[in-house]
Amino acid sequence: MFKSNDTPRSSGRPRSEAAHHAILQAANDLLREDGFAALTVEAIAAKAGVSKATIYRWWSSKSAVVMDGFLAATAPNIPFPDTGSVKEDFRTQMHTVLNLFTSQTGRTIAALIAQGQVDEELAVAFRERYLAARRTEAKQILKRGIACGELQPDIDLDVVLDALYGPLYYRLLVGHASLDVDFVNKLVDLVMVAISS
Repeated sequence: MFKSNDTPRSSGRPRSEAAHHAILQAANDLLREDGFAALTVEAIAAKAGVSKATIYRWWSSKSAVVMDGFLAATAPNIPFPDTGSVKEDFRTQMHTVLNLFTSQTGRTIAALIAQGQVDEELAVAFRERYLAARRTEAKQILKRGIACGELQPDIDLDVVLDALYGPLYYRLLVGHASLDVDFVNKLVDLVMVAISS
């Protein structure tokens, strides 16, 4: 079972915060540099200056520590603003996602999704620990739009989110067309026109 960094694998000495931070940083750095497939727990341990046993004491697998490293580096970087308009909240936040996807982090996300096709533990972790939290937050913004009368009351929140973010992931993974501000603006306008009250 996938274990987060909040659940130690076994009892023993409390983890050193410095060592914990070093391991997560090393895991994320190596993920960016080498990709998931080439990354090893031995390499994470060497880069972090800890033993391999230390990593396995705190995480159940390579997938677990890599996902925690990725989340620690990425989670704070894509907040939703409150502009007073749900449409503009999504536009601003999706510009932030665009910047993330067109950076090295975007290549990391693509690599994690690709690896998730053959690593079920990683796929579940990506969906449950990365996507789910962001979708929950986005649904709250849509609900706020419904409550204030900006959006239609009967919209399917999951379909709306897939319509907004699915094309970003599609272009990230397939690469058939560019990811840019003009594309995001047209996408937001198109979807919001369809669901506005």
